[in-house]
Amino acid sequence: QGTRDHPPAQAALRDRLLAAVVACFKRHGAAAIDTPVLELRETLTGKYGEEAKLIYELQDQGGELLALRYDL
Repeated sequence: QGTRDHPPAQAALRDRLLAAVVACFKRHGAAAIDTPVLELRETLTGKYGEEAKLIYELQDQGGELLALRYDL
């Protein structure tokens, strides 16, 4: 079945909802952080241990092993 697309009306509604949540967090002193979706494979497998089985692995064009974080 794959992932779901969001038509323009739904995307706009989602954007407004997210903006309201972000504004509320900022009013209460929260600071935004931006975490990477991809990490070096060895970094994630060392961090997650047994849960490393849940990590989707891939290789970049240079041959370096990367992993898609599952906890985002």
